[in-house]
Amino acid sequence: MDGDGPLLVCYDGSEGAREALEAATRVLASREAVVACYWQPFGVATRRFAVDLLELVQDADSINEREEAQARQLADEGAERARAAGLDAEAAAVKISTPIDEAILNHAEDIDAAAIVLGSRSRSSLRSLILGDVANEVVQRATRPVFVSPSSALARRRHEELTRELRDSDATVTRGGQAH
Repeated sequence: MDGDGPLLVCYDGSEGAREALEAATRVLASREAVVACYWQPFGVATRRFAVDLLELVQDADSINEREEAQARQLADEGAERARAAGLDAEAAAVKISTPIDEAILNHAEDIDAAAIVLGSRSRSSLRSLILGDVANEVVQRATRPVFVSPSSALARRRHEELTRELRDSDATVTRGGQAH
């Protein structure tokens, strides 16, 4: 990496985020890092099905206070894990008003991140096609390196699928010593 900026570690407390953080610290050790948990205030982009949920909820401020506190707690947890693994890390609970992928990309630009660290999530190919994927969007639109790491459970599942596919394709091609 050419950049002198910190790593931007996106952290939501999930298994995938924890394992991506651990993998990144093994590969990208001795860096400064910003461990960020993104949160969106209640009422931002909530117009769905022609109803604004704020009309139904009387105390949006207390909901937002809890969301911000949870984001701070997760960012602090991630930063502590990063420090324990050898990174010089600070925590950031980042309030956003855009889709998460845009927020991550903007934050990376703001801090001139050397790289963005993300965990990948397991989705069926149909779900990925319909719903999109934050990691995919960040990878496709990033202006800097992106480190995406699957959780160990997802990596194990993918390995088993790949092994099956290779075994099946080898059996098809070389069955009985002849190509079929």
